[in-house]
Amino acid sequence: MSHFTVDFDPDHPDLTADTDLQNEIFLQAFNSGDGAVFNLLYRDDSISNFSGEPLTGAARLAFFKEFLAGKPSLEATVTHSYVAGDVALIGVDYKVDTTGPDGEPVQLRGQCTDVLRRGEDGRWLMAIDRPVADNGLLAD
Repeated sequence: MSHFTVDFDPDHPDLTADTDLQNEIFLQAFNSGDGAVFNLLYRDDSISNFSGEPLTGAARLAFFKEFLAGKPSLEATVTHSYVAGDVALIGVDYKVDTTGPDGEPVQLRGQCTDVLRRGEDGRWLMAIDRPVADNGLLAD
């Protein structure tokens, strides 16, 4: 398990322009197993492709709740990061350990491209989240 250097506030998770800290917060929210907390990292209008199809709003929240209820474990390493004003583009290599429908362990690996935007309140939130697994869709 990773050692985190930043405190995670599940009542008000907040991403940051600092790529390493942003990655820690994202990992802590995902690994909390709470889809509602994880969804707080996303803008209301953001799109996530975690399910294998682009989801936003209530559909995205429902997927996060269902998927994270199984307590999958995420590891992610930042491969590149670019910040231009109020927009950040981040690439990561990821590994998710979860359980398949048959109850057997499943490990998914792949690359993810994330776009974050800083809102008027100064918070950085996910605008686009597009993981692409090397071995099938994340939700398979």
